[in-house]
Amino acid sequence: MISAIIIVIIISFVLSAFFVKYIIKYAYNHNLFDLHTKRKIHKGDVPRLGGVAFVPVALFSFICGCIILGNKGIISIDNVKPIIGLVVAVVIMYVFGVADDIKGLRYRTKFIYQFVVGIVLCLTGFLLNNFNGLLGLYDLPFSFGMCVSVFLIIYSINAFNFIDGIDGLSSSIAILSFVYYSVILYLNGNYIFLLPISFIGVLLPFFYFNFYGKALRNNKTFMGDTGSTVLGMVLCVLAIVINGDPKTSVLLHKNSFIVAFAPLMLPCFDVVNVVLYRLIKVRNPFKADNNHFHHKLIRLGLPQHSTLVVELIVFLFITGFSIYLSSYVGITVVMAIMLMAWLAVNTIITNLLEKKDR
Repeated sequence: MISAIIIVIIISFVLSAFFVKYIIKYAYNHNLFDLHTKRKIHKGDVPRLGGVAFVPVALFSFICGCIILGNKGIISIDNVKPIIGLVVAVVIMYVFGVADDIKGLRYRTKFIYQFVVGIVLCLTGFLLNNFNGLLGLYDLPFSFGMCVSVFLIIYSINAFNFIDGIDGLSSSIAILSFVYYSVILYLNGNYIFLLPISFIGVLLPFFYFNFYGKALRNNKTFMGDTGSTVLGMVLCVLAIVINGDPKTSVLLHKNSFIVAFAPLMLPCFDVVNVVLYRLIKVRNPFKADNNHFHHKLIRLGLPQHSTLVVELIVFLFITGFSIYLSSYVGITVVMAIMLMAWLAVNTIITNLLEKKDR
């Protein structure tokens, strides 16, 4: 399996570096930009087609890795259906993501194709069938598990799309999450560990162009909805797989649900806070604004790079502390504590900003 990891990393990294650079050049030559507006933090016009380049590369690298493992007898015929389902789901997300980045789609249209993606994944084996004690529930009936799975997939897709607001944020959180998931899946002996490995390889070159690139030098890009929505979907799929694997709790001596979903807490909690704020202010919960956690930090006076560092520290703390806390209290209590703490911190920051704006 080590040889498959090395090959997948090399393929994904090299092809991503080439295609991301090419798509940046193409976007600048054809004026395909994420135009600067008052709500946008970046300066200048920047293409947001990074995901157009790295998503196909990640998928290609993953398939190559699966072929290698298949030839070694590690992947059997039983694994074909989930692989096909995953590929189909990624392709659907990719096609509509490209359309959204180029022309823009209504949020109703987005929810429809995201729902279809959720159904495809559930019917091909990526189904949340156990809460492992959350809300006192364990084994879930198929119909209920399917409803919850589709909801979580759509939720994760949009949550990750929401946090893609400053340079390097979504890609760095994704890289850390993929490293975390790849280690657990590898130790569990699950072939799907190649999927996070392939995304690590494609995101490293993208992070360079996104974080260090300059619009004035024509070498900067964003991942766009094509990239962020696929990342959110894949991360949720990996969480569902890990939660459903009995080896997870044995391996780490922790609750499988917390181990699986801890990396998704920050983006998912951010959605809860933003939607609650919009509803309290009697605003459309689906209309974009500048009340995400990273927006608030910047409005407090932090520069983008410092905001990124703070977000990553918070991400690591939420992920690590929630897993640690699960050894002492039930996971329902863990989730409640972390969510209440998140809402409290955001409320304090919001009050500070309102006093500052008066």
